[in-house]
Amino acid sequence: MKIAILGSAPSSLYLAPFGDPSWKIWGCSPGVYSSLSRCDAFFELHRWEPGQIGKPDTQKQWFSPEYVAWMGQRDPQACPVWMFEPVPEIPASRALPIEDIKAKYGTYFLTSSISIMIACAIEDILEARESGDDSEHAIGLFGVDMAATEEYGYQRAGCQHFLELAANLGIHIVVPPESDLLRPMPVYGI
Repeated sequence: MKIAILGSAPSSLYLAPFGDPSWKIWGCSPGVYSSLSRCDAFFELHRWEPGQIGKPDTQKQWFSPEYVAWMGQRDPQACPVWMFEPVPEIPASRALPIEDIKAKYGTYFLTSSISIMIACAIEDILEARESGDDSEHAIGLFGVDMAATEEYGYQRAGCQHFLELAANLGIHIVVPPESDLLRPMPVYGI
């Protein structure tokens, strides 16, 4: 099983393996949905607070009417929309098993949608292995840099933690060189 996790960083988003059917494509965020030529799962893990059309003061930039409509049109069988709880406006919405994830991995590194998605990918791959799937197992991150320190400074370590965990489990990690996600900080004192 190979899972490509897509964020919205333009440096590597379009390097995602859209044309390779051996990869599952998982997306998240209003910054990526319009770039998805295909999508096997979508994650919207923010508090559900879409605005009301015609009432600009209720609009949140991350819940535009177009974005909400796009999620509402997903086919539940082809592309579930993982949320903390299902909402009626999104027929494909499914409850993320966050309590199971927290019980297994703790909460210290569940610092972003992407880190939670990596934990879910690890779980899917481990389940595939248990069912006898001996194909290549990989997690790829495309459009994920976590470079802006003001927003991603505390989120980056969670992604790095779960990628290291996946690698230690023998899961191949794919991060394009255009992304600086796996560039470590300098060793302290050196």
